[in-house]
Amino acid sequence: MDTAIDSVLGDFLKVKGVAAAAVIGRDGFVIQSTRHDNVDVDALGAMVAAVVGTSESLAKEFSLGDMDQHLTEFGKGKVIMATAVDDILAVFTDASAVIGGVRYAIRKNMPNVVKALQ
Repeated sequence: MDTAIDSVLGDFLKVKGVAAAAVIGRDGFVIQSTRHDNVDVDALGAMVAAVVGTSESLAKEFSLGDMDQHLTEFGKGKVIMATAVDDILAVFTDASAVIGGVRYAIRKNMPNVVKALQ
């Protein structure tokens, strides 16, 4: 993948508490990723695709419109998933992350993610 997507994903690592960011295809394969810690993004790719697919089915069933972001919180971190046209942006955090700042970074940088994927 070219350096444009590397640069955009690298910007997420500048946000306090972000451990990894990845662009994942709908098939669950990781297109590109960057990380601080030993986050195994390859193992998470299929799971992220399944979660987003299920969330989109839920939205369709109840006429909720297109999914913007999906947030899952755990005791030791969070995973925020957002649709990026035909792909998925997933941002993984540790417990220190301020979720509002991470969600803002996703909204702010999504146009750059989409552009880098074209």
